[in-house]
Amino acid sequence: MTRRLKVSLLSSLAILGLGVGFASALPAAAATTATSSSSGSSSATTTENTTTSADFTTDPNAAVSMDSAPNISFGSNPAPNGKTNGSYVGVSADNPLEVSNPGVPTGWSIQLKNTPFTDTTGDTLEGAVLSLGDSTVAAANTGNPSAVPTASSTPLDGGSANQIVLSAPAKGGLGVWDATYVPNKISLSVPAGQLGGDYTSTLTWQLSETPQ
Repeated sequence: MTRRLKVSLLSSLAILGLGVGFASALPAAAATTATSSSSGSSSATTTENTTTSADFTTDPNAAVSMDSAPNISFGSNPAPNGKTNGSYVGVSADNPLEVSNPGVPTGWSIQLKNTPFTDTTGDTLEGAVLSLGDSTVAAANTGNPSAVPTASSTPLDGGSANQIVLSAPAKGGLGVWDATYVPNKISLSVPAGQLGGDYTSTLTWQLSETPQ
């Protein structure tokens, strides 16, 4: 099951949770006793093996969730109407793309698409292409041993096709993971020949409990 949530480039956040998973551990115990003595010696050595156990459970209703996603701003710029096309660098990206996995073993992925940049009068920033750049992926805790989710970057042209931006393999991406987008790596390319306006694109981040 998947749910969608929308993230405005200027004003919104993303939250989503779904799926079911469980895990358990049943340790086995064994004990052995061995006695040995060396010939001609009165001393003896005795060893005994014991076990220690730990049982970790996962709520059968546990689900992977998307806790936040970035709002992005390029600030105010002159309309691109010169001899060269416009190229702009992000000014801010307020949140990481954060995913929490409480123990679901299926793996997961996040896909992304965006709408065309449009202003309040309905005019569109024709030909605009958004690139989020490479994100830095890290666990929220120190020493997380599960497989690190893989990030990818694909230009977004306002079309309807989803692009994979973050994916964890089966039994990977456990715990809380952040993909952080750095503003100066985010770019917007706009062909010259545009009307002035306050343009906004909506990003739709989609979480699925399946790896890609």
